[in-house]
Amino acid sequence: MTFTIQKGGAVAACSTQGGELTSFQHQEIEYVWQGDSRYWSGQAPCLFPVVCRAKEDRVILDGISYPMPKHGIARKAEYTPVQVAPDYVVFQLKQSADSKQAYPYDFTLEIIHQVTDDGFSTTYRVTNTDIKKMPFCIGGHPGFNCPLRVGEQFSDYSIRFADAAGAVAHVTEPGSGYMDPTSPALDVIQNNELPLRYSDYDDDAIVVENLPQKSLQLVNRTTGHGIQFDFASFDAIGFWTPIKMNAPFICLEPWNGLPGGLDETPDMADKKYVKYLEPGERFETGYQVRVL
Repeated sequence: MTFTIQKGGAVAACSTQGGELTSFQHQEIEYVWQGDSRYWSGQAPCLFPVVCRAKEDRVILDGISYPMPKHGIARKAEYTPVQVAPDYVVFQLKQSADSKQAYPYDFTLEIIHQVTDDGFSTTYRVTNTDIKKMPFCIGGHPGFNCPLRVGEQFSDYSIRFADAAGAVAHVTEPGSGYMDPTSPALDVIQNNELPLRYSDYDDDAIVVENLPQKSLQLVNRTTGHGIQFDFASFDAIGFWTPIKMNAPFICLEPWNGLPGGLDETPDMADKKYVKYLEPGERFETGYQVRVL
Protein backbone atom coordinates (compact mmCIF):
# COMPACT_ATOMS: atom_id res chain seq x y z
CA MET A 1 0.00 0.00 0.00
CA THR A 2 1.26 3.46 -0.91
CA PHE A 3 0.40 6.74 0.81
CA THR A 4 0.89 10.22 -0.60
CA ILE A 5 1.89 12.99 1.80
CA GLN A 6 2.47 16.61 0.90
CA LYS A 7 3.02 20.13 2.10
CA GLY A 8 3.16 23.22 -0.04
CA GLY A 9 4.85 22.33 -3.32
CA ALA A 10 6.46 19.17 -1.96
CA VAL A 11 4.91 15.73 -2.35
CA ALA A 12 6.17 12.30 -1.31
CA ALA A 13 5.08 8.69 -1.67
CA CYS A 14 5.58 6.17 1.14
CA SER A 15 5.10 2.40 0.88
CA THR A 16 4.16 -0.12 3.55
CA GLN A 17 6.45 -2.57 1.70
CA GLY A 18 9.75 -1.97 3.48
CA GLY A 19 8.39 1.18 5.12
CA GLU A 20 10.21 3.20 2.46
CA LEU A 21 9.83 6.72 1.18
CA THR A 22 9.76 5.90 -2.53
CA SER A 23 9.37 9.34 -4.07
CA PHE A 24 9.98 12.97 -3.23
CA GLN A 25 9.14 15.65 -5.77
CA HIS A 26 9.65 19.38 -5.44
CA GLN A 27 8.88 21.78 -8.27
CA GLU A 28 8.39 18.80 -10.59
CA ILE A 29 11.88 17.37 -9.94
CA GLU A 30 12.13 13.83 -8.58
CA TYR A 31 14.90 13.53 -6.01
CA VAL A 32 14.55 9.90 -4.89
CA TRP A 33 15.96 7.03 -6.95
CA GLN A 34 13.09 5.17 -8.59
CA GLY A 35 14.40 1.63 -8.26
CA ASP A 36 15.39 0.57 -11.78
CA SER A 37 16.30 -3.12 -11.50
CA ARG A 38 18.96 -2.75 -14.21
CA TYR A 39 21.05 -1.05 -11.53
CA TRP A 40 19.42 -1.51 -8.11
CA SER A 41 15.76 -2.24 -7.38
CA GLY A 42 15.90 -0.73 -3.87
CA GLN A 43 15.14 2.87 -3.02
CA ALA A 44 15.45 3.74 0.66
CA PRO A 45 15.51 0.60 2.83
CA CYS A 46 15.79 0.57 6.61
CA LEU A 47 18.73 -1.51 7.85
CA PHE A 48 17.94 -3.31 11.14
CA PRO A 49 19.25 -4.96 13.33
CA VAL A 50 22.49 -5.03 11.31
CA VAL A 51 24.00 -2.63 8.80
CA CYS A 52 25.08 -4.18 5.50
CA ARG A 53 26.55 -7.68 5.77
CA ALA A 54 27.04 -9.35 9.14
CA LYS A 55 30.25 -11.31 9.67
CA GLU A 56 29.79 -14.79 8.18
CA ASP A 57 26.14 -13.82 7.49
CA ARG A 58 25.21 -14.59 11.07
CA VAL A 59 25.07 -13.00 14.50
CA ILE A 60 25.72 -14.49 17.91
CA LEU A 61 23.22 -13.34 20.53
CA ASP A 62 23.38 -14.61 24.10
CA GLY A 63 25.77 -17.32 22.93
CA ILE A 64 23.49 -18.63 20.17
CA SER A 65 24.20 -18.23 16.44
CA TYR A 66 21.43 -16.95 14.15
CA PRO A 67 21.51 -16.55 10.35
CA MET A 68 21.27 -12.87 9.42
CA PRO A 69 20.43 -11.67 5.90
CA LYS A 70 22.28 -8.70 4.43
CA HIS A 71 20.88 -5.43 5.85
CA GLY A 72 18.82 -7.35 8.39
CA ILE A 73 15.17 -8.32 8.73
CA ALA A 74 13.29 -5.04 8.24
CA ARG A 75 14.01 -3.88 4.70
CA LYS A 76 11.59 -6.23 2.89
CA ALA A 77 8.95 -6.55 5.59
CA GLU A 78 5.36 -5.34 5.29
CA TYR A 79 4.71 -2.52 7.75
CA THR A 80 1.46 -1.47 9.37
CA PRO A 81 0.38 2.16 8.89
CA VAL A 82 -0.51 3.30 12.41
CA GLN A 83 -0.83 7.05 11.74
CA VAL A 84 -1.56 8.83 8.47
CA ALA A 85 -1.83 12.61 8.19
CA PRO A 86 -1.65 15.01 5.23
CA ASP A 87 2.08 15.63 5.73
CA TYR A 88 3.35 12.53 7.56
CA VAL A 89 2.91 8.81 7.99
CA VAL A 90 3.98 6.38 10.72
CA PHE A 91 4.74 2.79 9.78
CA GLN A 92 5.19 0.08 12.40
CA LEU A 93 6.88 -3.30 12.43
CA LYS A 94 6.82 -5.82 15.28
CA GLN A 95 8.54 -9.13 15.80
CA SER A 96 7.14 -12.22 14.13
CA ALA A 97 7.83 -15.92 14.09
CA ASP A 98 9.95 -15.35 10.97
CA SER A 99 11.92 -12.43 12.42
CA LYS A 100 12.77 -14.46 15.51
CA GLN A 101 14.58 -17.00 13.35
CA ALA A 102 17.24 -14.32 12.87
CA TYR A 103 16.70 -11.91 15.76
CA PRO A 104 15.19 -13.47 18.92
CA TYR A 105 13.72 -10.34 20.50
CA ASP A 106 10.37 -8.66 20.89
CA PHE A 107 10.59 -5.14 19.49
CA THR A 108 8.69 -2.33 17.84
CA LEU A 109 10.28 -0.50 14.94
CA GLU A 110 8.54 2.66 13.75
CA ILE A 111 9.48 4.62 10.64
CA ILE A 112 8.12 8.15 10.39
CA HIS A 113 8.23 10.05 7.11
CA GLN A 114 7.28 13.73 7.13
CA VAL A 115 7.40 16.32 4.35
CA THR A 116 8.11 20.02 4.74
CA ASP A 117 7.71 22.84 2.23
CA ASP A 118 11.14 22.09 0.80
CA GLY A 119 12.19 18.65 2.00
CA PHE A 120 11.44 15.65 4.16
CA SER A 121 12.61 13.77 7.22
CA THR A 122 12.83 10.07 8.00
CA THR A 123 12.88 8.98 11.65
CA TYR A 124 13.59 5.52 13.04
CA ARG A 125 12.20 4.69 16.48
CA VAL A 126 13.17 1.38 18.12
CA THR A 127 11.51 0.14 21.32
CA ASN A 128 12.58 -2.91 23.28
CA THR A 129 9.36 -4.72 24.23
CA ASP A 130 11.23 -7.80 25.42
CA ILE A 131 12.18 -8.75 28.98
CA LYS A 132 15.91 -8.84 28.22
CA LYS A 133 18.52 -6.34 27.06
CA MET A 134 18.44 -5.93 23.28
CA PRO A 135 21.45 -5.12 21.05
CA PHE A 136 20.92 -3.69 17.58
CA CYS A 137 22.29 -1.52 14.81
CA ILE A 138 20.15 0.66 12.55
CA GLY A 139 20.73 2.71 9.45
CA GLY A 140 19.29 4.25 6.32
CA HIS A 141 20.10 3.53 2.67
CA PRO A 142 18.27 6.23 0.66
CA GLY A 143 19.16 6.60 -3.00
CA PHE A 144 19.07 10.02 -4.68
CA ASN A 145 18.95 10.75 -8.37
CA CYS A 146 22.28 12.07 -9.59
CA PRO A 147 22.25 13.90 -11.88
CA LEU A 148 18.99 15.67 -11.15
CA ARG A 149 18.48 17.53 -14.41
CA VAL A 150 18.69 16.64 -18.08
CA GLY A 151 22.06 17.52 -19.58
CA GLU A 152 24.00 17.06 -16.34
CA GLN A 153 26.44 14.28 -15.48
CA PHE A 154 27.19 12.34 -12.29
CA SER A 155 30.67 13.87 -12.27
CA ASP A 156 29.20 17.39 -12.17
CA TYR A 157 28.27 16.74 -8.54
CA SER A 158 30.14 16.75 -5.24
CA ILE A 159 29.44 15.82 -1.66
CA ARG A 160 30.34 18.85 0.43
CA PHE A 161 30.73 18.36 4.17
CA ALA A 162 29.97 21.06 6.71
CA ASP A 163 33.20 20.00 8.42
CA ALA A 164 35.31 16.95 7.60
CA ALA A 165 38.39 17.87 9.62
CA GLY A 166 39.84 14.65 11.05
CA ALA A 167 37.29 12.43 9.29
CA VAL A 168 38.47 9.04 8.06
CA ALA A 169 37.27 7.34 4.85
CA HIS A 170 37.62 3.67 3.97
CA VAL A 171 36.22 1.44 1.26
CA THR A 172 34.46 -1.81 2.09
CA GLU A 173 36.23 -4.93 0.86
CA PRO A 174 35.43 -6.01 -2.73
CA GLY A 175 33.33 -9.15 -2.80
CA SER A 176 32.77 -9.56 0.94
CA GLY A 177 31.57 -6.04 1.75
CA TYR A 178 33.43 -6.24 5.08
CA MET A 179 35.40 -3.47 6.76
CA ASP A 180 39.18 -3.92 6.92
CA PRO A 181 40.62 -1.80 9.74
CA THR A 182 44.15 -2.35 8.46
CA SER A 183 43.52 -0.84 5.02
CA PRO A 184 44.89 2.68 4.55
CA ALA A 185 42.49 5.59 4.73
CA LEU A 186 41.29 6.91 1.37
CA ASP A 187 42.57 10.29 0.26
CA VAL A 188 39.28 11.31 -1.36
CA ILE A 189 38.08 14.20 0.82
CA GLN A 190 39.86 17.47 0.11
CA ASN A 191 38.83 20.81 1.60
CA ASN A 192 35.62 19.24 2.95
CA GLU A 193 34.64 18.02 -0.51
CA LEU A 194 34.23 14.59 -2.09
CA PRO A 195 33.81 15.00 -5.87
CA LEU A 196 31.71 12.25 -7.41
CA ARG A 197 33.71 9.92 -9.63
CA TYR A 198 32.40 6.49 -10.60
CA SER A 199 35.92 5.07 -10.32
CA ASP A 200 35.94 5.74 -6.56
CA TYR A 201 33.22 3.09 -6.22
CA ASP A 202 34.87 0.41 -8.36
CA ASP A 203 35.51 -1.69 -5.24
CA ASP A 204 32.43 -0.97 -3.10
CA ALA A 205 31.04 1.63 -0.72
CA ILE A 206 33.00 4.51 0.80
CA VAL A 207 32.49 4.73 4.57
CA VAL A 208 33.26 7.94 6.47
CA GLU A 209 33.68 8.10 10.25
CA ASN A 210 34.66 10.75 12.79
CA LEU A 211 32.89 13.65 11.10
CA PRO A 212 32.85 16.68 13.44
CA GLN A 213 29.51 17.73 11.94
CA LYS A 214 26.99 15.26 10.56
CA SER A 215 25.83 17.51 7.75
CA LEU A 216 26.56 17.53 4.02
CA GLN A 217 25.31 18.73 0.67
CA LEU A 218 24.94 16.74 -2.54
CA VAL A 219 25.20 19.50 -5.14
CA ASN A 220 26.01 20.38 -8.71
CA ARG A 221 29.29 22.26 -8.40
CA THR A 222 28.30 24.80 -11.06
CA THR A 223 24.65 25.52 -10.25
CA GLY A 224 24.60 24.75 -6.51
CA HIS A 225 21.38 22.80 -7.05
CA GLY A 226 20.95 19.66 -4.96
CA ILE A 227 20.08 18.70 -1.41
CA GLN A 228 21.19 19.31 2.15
CA PHE A 229 21.43 16.09 4.17
CA ASP A 230 21.62 16.19 7.98
CA PHE A 231 22.19 13.08 10.10
CA ALA A 232 23.27 14.35 13.53
CA SER A 233 22.31 11.25 15.51
CA PHE A 234 24.24 8.71 13.43
CA ASP A 235 27.79 7.46 14.00
CA ALA A 236 28.97 7.06 10.40
CA ILE A 237 27.86 7.43 6.80
CA GLY A 238 28.34 5.31 3.70
CA PHE A 239 28.26 6.38 0.05
CA TRP A 240 27.44 3.86 -2.65
CA THR A 241 26.58 3.51 -6.30
CA PRO A 242 26.68 0.14 -8.10
CA ILE A 243 30.14 -1.03 -9.11
CA LYS A 244 31.15 -0.16 -12.69
CA MET A 245 27.59 0.45 -13.87
CA ASN A 246 27.58 4.26 -14.26
CA ALA A 247 24.24 4.30 -12.45
CA PRO A 248 22.42 7.65 -12.29
CA PHE A 249 22.14 7.76 -8.51
CA ILE A 250 24.13 7.88 -5.28
CA CYS A 251 23.10 6.46 -1.92
CA LEU A 252 23.71 8.53 1.24
CA GLU A 253 23.65 5.95 4.04
CA PRO A 254 23.68 7.17 7.67
CA TRP A 255 24.49 4.34 10.06
CA ASN A 256 24.48 3.45 13.72
CA GLY A 257 26.64 0.40 13.13
CA LEU A 258 29.05 -0.73 10.43
CA PRO A 259 29.37 -3.66 8.02
CA GLY A 260 31.03 -6.71 9.52
CA GLY A 261 34.74 -6.22 10.14
CA LEU A 262 37.52 -8.59 9.15
CA ASP A 263 38.80 -8.29 12.71
CA GLU A 264 35.50 -9.04 14.46
CA THR A 265 33.58 -12.19 15.30
CA PRO A 266 29.91 -12.71 14.50
CA ASP A 267 29.10 -11.84 18.13
CA MET A 268 26.80 -8.81 18.14
CA ALA A 269 28.81 -7.36 21.02
CA ASP A 270 31.80 -7.13 18.65
CA LYS A 271 30.05 -4.78 16.24
CA LYS A 272 31.26 -1.19 16.19
CA TYR A 273 28.63 1.36 17.23
CA VAL A 274 26.18 -1.32 18.39
CA LYS A 275 23.37 0.09 20.55
CA TYR A 276 21.64 -1.49 23.54
CA LEU A 277 18.15 -1.04 24.93
CA GLU A 278 16.97 -2.22 28.31
CA PRO A 279 13.41 -3.60 28.50
CA GLY A 280 10.95 -0.78 27.85
CA GLU A 281 13.60 1.64 26.56
CA ARG A 282 13.35 3.51 23.24
CA PHE A 283 15.97 4.76 20.79
CA GLU A 284 15.31 7.37 18.10
CA THR A 285 17.43 8.57 15.21
CA GLY A 286 16.82 10.00 11.76
CA TYR A 287 17.90 12.18 8.87
CA GLN A 288 16.58 15.34 7.25
CA VAL A 289 16.66 16.39 3.59
CA ARG A 290 16.22 19.91 2.24
CA VAL A 291 16.21 21.06 -1.37
CA LEU A 292 18.89 23.57 -2.35
